[in-house]
Amino acid sequence: MASAPLTARGIAWAAGDRFVLLDLDLDVHSGELLFISGHNGAGKTSLLAILRGASQATQGSVALNSVPLSEVATDYLAKRIAVLQHRPGLYFDLTGLENLQLFSSLIGRPLTDTEAEALLDRVGLPREAHHRRVRHYSRGMQQRTGLARIIASKADIWLLDEPSTGLDPGGRETLSTLLRQATDAGTAVLAVSHDQALIAKADRHLHLHDGRLHDMTTQQEAL
Repeated sequence: MASAPLTARGIAWAAGDRFVLLDLDLDVHSGELLFISGHNGAGKTSLLAILRGASQATQGSVALNSVPLSEVATDYLAKRIAVLQHRPGLYFDLTGLENLQLFSSLIGRPLTDTEAEALLDRVGLPREAHHRRVRHYSRGMQQRTGLARIIASKADIWLLDEPSTGLDPGGRETLSTLLRQATDAGTAVLAVSHDQALIAKADRHLHLHDGRLHDMTTQQEAL
């Protein structure tokens, strides 16, 4: 089994007086494509927030390469864990190219125009849109730009929240290829998704229900 750079132990999280997550253990392995499914409100996005250090668990701990997340410097964390939230978090008054270059500069990995163009090409963003303001992008074009930003991070771990949102069939196929290329290169990929076609390509599939993770991989392989 490959190493697990991101680990969670005994994670519990409460919303008010109701526990949404209950005593969860999770290992995110290098070179693994891991999907977590679950109904709306199951706590999937909250779990991702805890794993990336944006939210504090009520109980339990998360570690990056065996170091508690609370002790990891913010700038180092940004280089090791790449996050794509349900909304990509782009600057609408900047172009796709400018968004990508700004993000890369902020994490200390600046891109030349040529490198940024190549990444946007790789995710299937039309060339004529590279220099158009993001406010004029479709939802799928925004998602493609967010994916380019993830690749540009060169992070060891990807945490993705509904990565196929807004993508047409061609975009979903591009996404599937990108995810497999990342894991083949040793990246640990954890994605939250309802997309059954995408989940079917996972190395491991966990379902979040009643606050706990249930391994669905064996059932999926039997289908």
